[in-house]
Amino acid sequence: MKFNKDDLYSLLGSVGFHLLILLVLSLTILSTVVPEEDSGVLVNFGNVDEAAGTFEPLNTGQEPMEETTPPPPPTPAVETAKEELVTQDVEESVALAEAKKKKEEQRKKEEAIKREQDRIQKEKLEQQRLADAQRQKELAIKNKVAGAFGAGSAAGSSQGSGETGSGNQGSPFGNSDHGANDGVGGYGSFSLNGRSIGAGGLPRPAYTIQEEGRIVINITVDPKGNVIFAEIGKGTNIDNASMRKSALEAARRAKFNSISGSNNQSGSITYRYSLR
Repeated sequence: MKFNKDDLYSLLGSVGFHLLILLVLSLTILSTVVPEEDSGVLVNFGNVDEAAGTFEPLNTGQEPMEETTPPPPPTPAVETAKEELVTQDVEESVALAEAKKKKEEQRKKEEAIKREQDRIQKEKLEQQRLADAQRQKELAIKNKVAGAFGAGSAAGSSQGSGETGSGNQGSPFGNSDHGANDGVGGYGSFSLNGRSIGAGGLPRPAYTIQEEGRIVINITVDPKGNVIFAEIGKGTNIDNASMRKSALEAARRAKFNSISGSNNQSGSITYRYSLR
C-alpha cells in the first residue's frame, strides 16, 4: 500500500491530537486524590426541636434523654357533633314555627273569606226572600182585584156565559168564586185565579201515543180570555215531542171568561195522560 504525503500528515496529526488529550486528562482528573472513607464534615442534627445555649455540649457517649412532648388534648368530636346537632334542632324548630305560623295565617284568611262568602250568600237569600214575598203580595192584590170583576152585570152580582138571567151560572168544571181555583176540564186542569173556562171546557190534545204522565203548560191570558202565550212548564214528565206539541196547540185554543179593566194574567194548564 502506497501512502502519499497528505495521508502521512493526517495520520501524524490525529495521533498527536489524541496524545494531547491523554496528557490533559492525566494532569487534571486522573491525578485527583480520593479522600479516605472515614473523612468528611460532621453534622450535628440535634435531638430536640428547640434548645438554648451557645456551645456544643460535650459528648458523654450516652444518648440524651428524649423529652416527650405531651400530646395535645383530643378534639371533643362528640361535643362538636352535639353542638351541631343542637344548632340544627334549633334551626329546624324555627323553621317549623315559621311554617306553623304561615299555616295558621292561611287558615285564618280562608275562614275570613268563607265568613264573607256566607254573609254575602245570606244577604242574597234574604233579598230573594223579600222579593218573593213582595211578588206574592202584589200577586194576591192583583188576583183579589181581578176576582172582583165578573162577566155578568156591571154591579158584579151575576156571573155566567148566558145573555139573559141573573145570578151565578156556575161551572161544571169546579171553578167557583170561592174555594180552590183549580178546575177540571177535558183531560186536564187549569190554574187561573178569578177565571173560568168557556162552555166547551179545555180543548183536548190528541192522544195517539200510548204514554203515561203529565204535561204542564204555562199560559198568559189577555183581559178577553184569549191565550196569547204558551210554553212547556216545570213539572212536565213526558219527553215525547209530538205529545208536547199537541198539548201546546190545545192550550192555545183555550178560551176563558173575560175580565174588564184587568191586565194580562198568568196561569197554567196541566194535561194528564193515562194508559187506556
